[in-house]
Amino acid sequence: MSSLYHRNKPVREFDLNQTMYTTITHMNQDNLNLDAIGFLGKNINYKTLLQNVDRLADAYSKIGIKEGDVIAIGTINMPIVQENLLALSKLGATSKWIDLRIKGKDLIKNINESHCKTMVIFDGITSNILEIIDETDLSRVFVASPKDYLNPFIQILANLKDKKEGKLISLPDDKRFSKYTDFLKSGNINSNIKPAKFEKDRPSLIVQSSGSTGKAKSIIHTEYNFNSAMQKEAYTDLPFSKGKTMYVAIPPFIIYGLNNSIYASLSFSMKAEMTPYVSETTIYDDLGKYHFAAGAPLHYRYLYNKILELQNRVAELEHENSLSAKKELRRYLKELSNIYKKLSTAEAFVSGGDKIVAQELLSMEQLFEVPIINGYGNNELTGAAAISPVYANKPDSVGIPLKGISVATFDPETNEKLDIGVEGEICFQSDNVFVGYLNNEEETKKIKQTHKDGSQWIHTGDLGIVDSDGYIFITGRSKRLIKKEAFKISPDTIENVIMNVKGVKDCVVVGVPDVNHDESSVPMAFIELQPEFDGNFEDFKQIIIQTCQEELPDYEIPEYIANAKIPYKNNKRAFKELEQQGEEYVKSIKQGSQYTMKKVYK
Repeated sequence: MSSLYHRNKPVREFDLNQTMYTTITHMNQDNLNLDAIGFLGKNINYKTLLQNVDRLADAYSKIGIKEGDVIAIGTINMPIVQENLLALSKLGATSKWIDLRIKGKDLIKNINESHCKTMVIFDGITSNILEIIDETDLSRVFVASPKDYLNPFIQILANLKDKKEGKLISLPDDKRFSKYTDFLKSGNINSNIKPAKFEKDRPSLIVQSSGSTGKAKSIIHTEYNFNSAMQKEAYTDLPFSKGKTMYVAIPPFIIYGLNNSIYASLSFSMKAEMTPYVSETTIYDDLGKYHFAAGAPLHYRYLYNKILELQNRVAELEHENSLSAKKELRRYLKELSNIYKKLSTAEAFVSGGDKIVAQELLSMEQLFEVPIINGYGNNELTGAAAISPVYANKPDSVGIPLKGISVATFDPETNEKLDIGVEGEICFQSDNVFVGYLNNEEETKKIKQTHKDGSQWIHTGDLGIVDSDGYIFITGRSKRLIKKEAFKISPDTIENVIMNVKGVKDCVVVGVPDVNHDESSVPMAFIELQPEFDGNFEDFKQIIIQTCQEELPDYEIPEYIANAKIPYKNNKRAFKELEQQGEEYVKSIKQGSQYTMKKVYK
């Protein structure tokens, strides 16, 4: 039934048996004067972008990069994303997108497991790479700055400002580091490099998972996967059309940013308005610059709360008669009017990474006067696998599968297929599923499962139902996943770090309510110490926090730490009991009361 909500004809037909480079060059050969990228007030058209791509491919070729080589890329949203995505495709090389949230050992592992000798980074992580480069295979690091894409005069002013404020980042005194702009200039636009031939099964992109199916893993994709995903999106009722602008608020090391936002904008001849800032305010800050945005719930919640805050302040000031109040009222009314003027440019907001629940979504749509589309999927499915129709969504649904993708629920224990409307594990079938986890066949088989009848399904780990119209409703999680705003956190990862601290006997990490975001959870660690260390938990707490800060991304560091004996039931750790204790503790914080659980610390 979900096919009723797809277009009869796609907005664009794709030849799936092409590389990403040939796809984008062919699709945009008549669009060279259209803007491809907007960045910090500067626009780059398709002609300039494709010239830079050819120049970069030639520069890579001159240093020996060839088909099969893996180039690590660690960057925020800036034009080097599109340049490298297409240039490496032209050569048949593989781009590995490094998650900027990982640290230390994980960063070293990510670089070395793919034998990366060359890396492209933005200057904000130069010091991080300098610290670990001697423990990697890296022999070249090309450093780019967001300021490289400003016009020369503005660039000089920006450098002077950063120097005055002590923020100017200089290139390390290390021959392995050089400027990306100098490297790009070494290439020739008119080189005779022939684009690599298309190979359907060639591993071409590696993106790290968020850990939604366990520990974070490197996920291998093909160019066919990305092009097939675009063909599926072409059948949705999303307002994708030539010349429009998509706002990219999701970083490129997340599949939704790289594929469903950045590659999608190129595939549909649109302009990607990119921001180098990772903040909940970005979609609000750049209102009026785009027709639709690809973001996370936290972006839309910020916009919603900002408008409510202004409206409430206006209501208060309307009852005051002082001159200062009237002056302030005019200022707030002007600010509100400006927001709604900019909002009128937006045709749709797309939200992924987590669901916006029915009542919240309705309230937002009424306030914004802009439809909000829930998206659902995962890295293994090349990003979005389901999207709610713009004007035909059902409350609390995460949408319908994209055209060409099948969905069903299965019994988590037996893998038996369940009837329509019966809760089970949500599973998908598609032609653009991931190749596998790098160097991890065992974990690949857990997610990419072949059932008794020979059919292959991607197991999401989410519990839910599929109704008779094909709409998907998520009801829970079959695995112990913590969803903190747009992030998905595996408790196992945190537990492993804490268990390595000398003196820790046992550790369980659970998700507890986030006092700042109703639809979000945060990690809480319950720690049982060895008997000889039990009387000195305060000192241990500081060691544990320091260890977590060194080993984990900021969003995985436990919000709360409790010293407690870990309960067991039927020889298994009683997760539910600890979740209940954690929820009671957080509830007491929200109510401003005291909680009596022994030795709980924030």
